[in-house]
Amino acid sequence: MSNVKLTQKFKLFELRRRKKELLDATITRFKECVNEWLKAIDRLGEYPNRRNVHQFAYKEIREKFQDLHSNVVQEAMNRAIETYRAWLRNPNKGDKPCFKADVVSFKAVDVKIERHFISVPLINNERVWLPMHVPLKFKQLLKQKIGRVQISRIGNEYYAFISFEVPEPEPYEPKGWLGVDIGIKHIVVVSDTKGKINRFYNNAINWKKSLEYKRADMQRAKDKRHKKSAWRVLRRLSGKIKNLQSYINHCIAKELVLMAKERRYGIAIENLKGLRKGKVGKRHRKRLHKWAYRDLIDKIVYKAKLHGVPVVFVNPKGTSRTCSRCGAKGVVKGRIFVCRKCGLKLDRDLNASRNIALRAPLRFESFRKEVVL
Repeated sequence: MSNVKLTQKFKLFELRRRKKELLDATITRFKECVNEWLKAIDRLGEYPNRRNVHQFAYKEIREKFQDLHSNVVQEAMNRAIETYRAWLRNPNKGDKPCFKADVVSFKAVDVKIERHFISVPLINNERVWLPMHVPLKFKQLLKQKIGRVQISRIGNEYYAFISFEVPEPEPYEPKGWLGVDIGIKHIVVVSDTKGKINRFYNNAINWKKSLEYKRADMQRAKDKRHKKSAWRVLRRLSGKIKNLQSYINHCIAKELVLMAKERRYGIAIENLKGLRKGKVGKRHRKRLHKWAYRDLIDKIVYKAKLHGVPVVFVNPKGTSRTCSRCGAKGVVKGRIFVCRKCGLKLDRDLNASRNIALRAPLRFESFRKEVVL
């Protein structure tokens, strides 16, 4: 049985002055250390990995940051590699990457957790116990094997992000399937083969659109009198839109997985690989980037693994133009699908989600054969 990595956020209680000073100093030095690693990676001139970066600059950087634990210096190296790789992947590369986050990371071997206390090595190798709030539902989670631990400063508060390795339950044999159609007008449309479950998720797109209009107004005003204040608002709006999408995706994924688990259903998702490739019009391309669909799918798959809900990806070709009742080809008039054979009239996305659910059993059997082979 494999394990799933699960990261949970725990709020630290208000710290005493000395512990707060030590933690703040460690966060500052960690940030400086990551930026030193970034400079070293830039001098290296090769695609960074742990081996070549460590050989190139570890002795030099370890000498500069003797006040940090050796494993914390290596965690800074890992964070620098992640940051530099992300910068390399960005097609619109700007200035060289700079690490600005108020965080510090620790390896699992350096962390101890007892009840509602977490012990970590801070600056000058001082190990301190930090009190944290542990909700009742997470107490059993603390008994699992832990991975990377990150402590973040957000405003005047501190949070511990702890990664756990949770055993992945065996997927159950599904009694039915929920078809998930990723739409342009709606975020997702969900239905089963019998049409007893019909869900539309679309309100958040209009909310995001209003934020984008506001951001566009600020971009037009950024060259005027209050240029600096306009840029501050733009950065805040950009983060707000990203956080909004992540939160809505989390809520949708959680609801879908729990809905499927309650009924012992599987989840069938249309395979969107390569959807944004190829030549498409400007209007259609903008619609495809309207929502963080990949993030949503990743969250559904991740949460389904934690609950043992089977997930399959099916070919979406023709799902909007095939009748989910009789299987005949039909026509789409605006948002409505009309079957020429049986006369079914249905929302095109709802019809597609039912067809996706109908294709799931065959794909599921094919997937199991591939695993056996």
